[in-house]
Amino acid sequence: MTTQPGRDWLDLASPPHPPPEVPDGAGPARVSASHRIGAQLAQVRAGAARAGSAAAGYLAPAMAAAAVPLRRVAPAWQGAAERVGAHPLAVRAAGAARRAGDLPWGRALALTGLAGLGAAALFLVWCAATLPPLSGPSHQARTLTVQAEDGTPIARRGTARGQALTAEAVAPAMRQAFLAAQDPWFEDPYRLDAAGIAAVIGGALRDTISDGPRAGSPRLTQRLVRRDLIGAAPGDDRSLADRVREAMLVLWLQAREDRPRILARALDLAPFGAGLTGIDAAARALFGKEAASLGTAEAAYLAGLTLAPDLEPDRDVAAARARGREVLDAMVMRGSLSAAQAAEAAQALDGLAPTGTSPVTRSGVPDLVLAEAADRIGSAPREAVVRTTLDRDLQAMAEKAVERRLDAAGRGARAGLLILGPDGAVQAVVAGGAPLTDTRAARRAAAASLRYLRRDGRPVYDRLVAGPMPAAERRTALLGLLADLARPPEGADDPGVRDGLFVGTTGDLLVGAVVSAGSAENGAGDGPEALFQDVVAQLAKARPAPPAAEAREGARETGSTPRSPARPAWQNPGERSPPVAALRGVPRVIDTGRLRLDGQAVRLAGVEGQGGAYAREFRQYLRRREVTCQPAGGPEVYRCRAGEQDLSEVVLFNGAGRAAPGAPPELQAAEANAKARKAGVWQ
Repeated sequence: MTTQPGRDWLDLASPPHPPPEVPDGAGPARVSASHRIGAQLAQVRAGAARAGSAAAGYLAPAMAAAAVPLRRVAPAWQGAAERVGAHPLAVRAAGAARRAGDLPWGRALALTGLAGLGAAALFLVWCAATLPPLSGPSHQARTLTVQAEDGTPIARRGTARGQALTAEAVAPAMRQAFLAAQDPWFEDPYRLDAAGIAAVIGGALRDTISDGPRAGSPRLTQRLVRRDLIGAAPGDDRSLADRVREAMLVLWLQAREDRPRILARALDLAPFGAGLTGIDAAARALFGKEAASLGTAEAAYLAGLTLAPDLEPDRDVAAARARGREVLDAMVMRGSLSAAQAAEAAQALDGLAPTGTSPVTRSGVPDLVLAEAADRIGSAPREAVVRTTLDRDLQAMAEKAVERRLDAAGRGARAGLLILGPDGAVQAVVAGGAPLTDTRAARRAAAASLRYLRRDGRPVYDRLVAGPMPAAERRTALLGLLADLARPPEGADDPGVRDGLFVGTTGDLLVGAVVSAGSAENGAGDGPEALFQDVVAQLAKARPAPPAAEAREGARETGSTPRSPARPAWQNPGERSPPVAALRGVPRVIDTGRLRLDGQAVRLAGVEGQGGAYAREFRQYLRRREVTCQPAGGPEVYRCRAGEQDLSEVVLFNGAGRAAPGAPPELQAAEANAKARKAGVWQ
């Protein structure tokens, strides 16, 4: 048997393949359909193979060019992998993995661990991909204007953000005040080594930011990231992703940016009161000047606002000044100011108020009206105008009457005045203490005071006439509001011993006056009624006056609220003044010779204190420790103890201060010991 050339030889030893069996019930049509499907699949595979070959032909040159650097690097990677694999630890790990894989459950554990590592890696990649921008969140500029009855602006609110400034474009006093408020240890040495990285990660996982010296984590950078970039307010719940993002951003900033740049970024993103972001916007809006022209008192005021961003600068003036005094004490502790410079700045701070501050803004009425109008305004308007029932003529009369009453009452007196219309709306207000709080009576007065509202040029509310309020309800509301206005401001010592109150009517107006002064005759005597009569007299000149009997009708109410035990006007020669009570609590360090305890200045007996590094060390020594101070004779002079240790002796023994002239022998001995050891200032 011959075959044609080029054809394969037949294998006669193998039997021919039998034809495929056809199951019962399958006819010729089913067999032909299966053959057709197989042929079509074969064509698809052949087409895919041809397309793959063509693509490989086109991509071969590009892949070859890309593989050149990989071939060059491959030997180095191969060598490094061989060296790592030859390490004893790697050999042990590989052996343990092989032994674990031989166990019945070993492979399952290994796969579970690899899956967990993969999920963690994906989570970190997702956190890195969703990091907030370093420029901070975008702020849409908004303007909310509160007007009097005649359309005159009386307060402005909204949001504003200034331009980004370099650290050199900000006044040195502002930089030092900001650091004293946010992180007094910002300029201390810091290394981003293994311990520093671990401290950053640990600080990001904690809910609070440490107030003490840095234990590795930079506090200013951490506050910048947590509060200003991520937007987590103190006390808010944070997710694990936010904590991881915080650690990433803190490490990034510490590794890539120097301290002046981090400080400039923090100043640019810090909140300076409600709605004001950045030092440029704060300096322009509150004091009408550039950030480079800020003085020490203004810098302390602004830095104090960063400690309580919810404060309104033109309303919570007393609270902002109290925060500013804390900043000045911290600047003395850092060595940025001397005690004399701090005292001079504190004196200027006592008379400092932002531009636009008035008795109306300090009363809190504009903010209450805005809170009442918030639902009608809606979210994020570009521009809104709120008109109230405030009468500018009545307001001027009230302010003049209060000013004259304060001049007559003397230093330390406080006076407040409130005038309600027939519908319970506020027509004039002067706060005698703290601003009005968001109570039910205050909200009702704010709702009655709202007259007109415009959003983005479109009127959305207009109520020209309101229904009258019953006399009993109006009287009750006035008494509640007066009690709120008479509260002592936050952070201020209240020298008054009694509060005097008077409520009366003139025409259709209900007038309430409250006076608090340092003597009983100026406080609860004729002071409140004199204030009321002053307003009535001014109204008689400006408007047709009602009869005198009618003007004096209405209820006269006088009362007293004790603030502190009243001192008698005369004392017998044999009587002794009551002993000064001891002070107890956790103090705040001003310098190594001065503390502030329960709002009172305390001087350590026999010590001339030092600031700077010594004050920081003393603050760390007293961190969260309770101190007991006993009067030591002079004004504000105390002998203080922390446990069994006399603080005057501790300061002198460590060379953190000098003994004052006439110091007791034990304190002189402590100073001599420090001199012998050349400790502290005796180096």
